[in-house]
Amino acid sequence: MTKIIIDIFMYLFEFLMVFYYSDILFSEKKSRKTRIVIFLLNTTFLGCVYQLNITYLNIALMFLSYTLLFYFLYDISFKTALFHSLLFLIVMFATEIITSIIGVAFFDDFNALEKNISAYVFVTVISKLLYFSIMMVILKFLAQKESTDNKFFWLLFVMPLSSMFILICFRYITYQITLTQIMNVLWIVSCIGILFANILVFVIYEFSLKNSNELHEIKEIQRQQEQDEKYYEILEQTNKEMHLFSHDIKNHLIQIRNLEDINAVQDYVDKLYPNIEHFSRIGISKNKMLDLIISKYSRLCDSKNIQFDIDVKTANLSYIDDVDLSTLMNNILDNAIEAAEKSNSKIIQLYLFSKNAMYDGLLVKNSCDFAPINKNGILKTSKNNKSFHGFGTKSIKNIIKKYNAIYDWKYDDKSKMFETDIVFSKK
Repeated sequence: MTKIIIDIFMYLFEFLMVFYYSDILFSEKKSRKTRIVIFLLNTTFLGCVYQLNITYLNIALMFLSYTLLFYFLYDISFKTALFHSLLFLIVMFATEIITSIIGVAFFDDFNALEKNISAYVFVTVISKLLYFSIMMVILKFLAQKESTDNKFFWLLFVMPLSSMFILICFRYITYQITLTQIMNVLWIVSCIGILFANILVFVIYEFSLKNSNELHEIKEIQRQQEQDEKYYEILEQTNKEMHLFSHDIKNHLIQIRNLEDINAVQDYVDKLYPNIEHFSRIGISKNKMLDLIISKYSRLCDSKNIQFDIDVKTANLSYIDDVDLSTLMNNILDNAIEAAEKSNSKIIQLYLFSKNAMYDGLLVKNSCDFAPINKNGILKTSKNNKSFHGFGTKSIKNIIKKYNAIYDWKYDDKSKMFETDIVFSKK
């Protein structure tokens, strides 16, 4: 009776393992509730067949039932279902052979595994732990789309490895001790508890990872919505300004018509040109984040009387993540404004261009009356509180490293211009 109870827990563990494996690896075809019910019924059926001690029948039914379950419950081909069913069968037999050898080494007599219930529990639990560990490793390599974010996945294997080590050590310590009935019960309960604790660790980790990914997606959607709202606010404001400008254009044309001196006409047009240029900066790059950044720094430069020249018609860095692009451009342009504001020329030039089909270039020039502080080519902050500054350059370099870009800077003493050059690979 005790052996039957242990077998029930072993088959329950196998149900959890197979369900966990298939749910992560395959796209479901049926509802979760349906899958759980069918898997449980199949596990119950296999457990009953196992009690008949007909090995070949048990193997054949396990292979057939797993194949049919995978095929009908998940969106995979019949060949894929056959492959994974065969994979489970091979790994199960391999682990049972290995643990049988371990059991004989600990108990001398192979028949002891059938006669001694504590020996049976020891070998069975070790077998299931090894079985589970190997299948999780296989799952890691097969589910590549899932494994990219599982940075700490391999650390989870500390649990099954340490569990097997603890069981082996305990069996070694109690090898020459005759266990009482209470000790046997405690031993069985402990082994089963350790077994289910292992799969619980993986399930909880997968659940937390899924929640983390969902939270990241929600934040990304919110950030995209906020970006769109800001973009449309700028467009709306620009439309209002254009409406006012178009309302006044009639008067401007009349004024130009009444001017007889060509020089006076040119002067008048030159005064109107900055307004037209301001409107042309909105939506120029077809990259919303880049347009927002250009709009932000256009207005900021206007408020500080800094000339801001822009040319981003041939490249827009659309392949760079919005957060990374914002961090990169904000840090570069913040530094450029800080230097240009203190200079006599007060000029900032922003250029984005395609060097060829594989590379894009980002060039930012700004007037700077004094050469920047650097040590071995590395820029140093000139601000008083260095513990709170200098992170901008580090952020820039982190993004450069992330996108395998090339970063350089130079300062021209004659023109008093500081230049930042970055080359991105489009691939």
